[in-house]
Amino acid sequence: MRGAPATYTAQLWIAVLSTGGMLGFASAAHLWEMDEQPPRVHVIVGFDRRVKSTAAVRRHHVEVPVAERTRLHGLPITTRCWTLLDHLGRQPKAAAFRLADRALQQGWITHHDIARRVSAYPGRQGNVRLRSILDLVDDQAEAKSERLLHALLRRSQIRGWRANYLIRRGDVVIARADVAFPALRLAIEIDGFAYHSDVDRFQRDRTRQNALVNLGWTVLRFTWHDLVDRPDYVIATIRAHLPRS
Repeated sequence: MRGAPATYTAQLWIAVLSTGGMLGFASAAHLWEMDEQPPRVHVIVGFDRRVKSTAAVRRHHVEVPVAERTRLHGLPITTRCWTLLDHLGRQPKAAAFRLADRALQQGWITHHDIARRVSAYPGRQGNVRLRSILDLVDDQAEAKSERLLHALLRRSQIRGWRANYLIRRGDVVIARADVAFPALRLAIEIDGFAYHSDVDRFQRDRTRQNALVNLGWTVLRFTWHDLVDRPDYVIATIRAHLPRS
């Protein structure tokens, strides 16, 4: 039917065929089921092609290694890993951290993928955001989450807590609480960035939590995202378990 709107798939094909490019960035992220459908089709074209962005198509002149080019549903597109790294670099900080956390848990990328990209393309747009993500998945990630909680507690003038508190049953150490209120038998645990990617640790921490409950402790668990995105919720939940002054 003349004038009938093209399907989204048809729009994608029109964009890649008219530009001679491949799908990338937000459009590729949508097709790889990482994000919502963007208002324009994002295509990557060679530096030798004079293609302008339009109301329907946004073009990008960037380098894509041959190994990072593939097809999805027949459409030329950047690989899932490469797409993710491109997309992360252009997201607002909070959105980028949430997507990176999900991607690391799902195994879409690794710490080494991010580090390799930043090292191989030092001047590429988006590297600032990727470096900030790297800082959260290094060997000090757990310590950073705990320091963030400590800062929240101090800023809220909550007292009576101990950091890295060893909880014992007799002479045997049962657990180390990230933060504890010993007088109240209240333990606070922080699940750090990409926490669930470590399945063995996840199981160990659940076993440890059960042991604490059996000893009469209350255990509150918060995620890294709680600390960053919902600090008021974290403090309110903790306060609900403290004596009223």
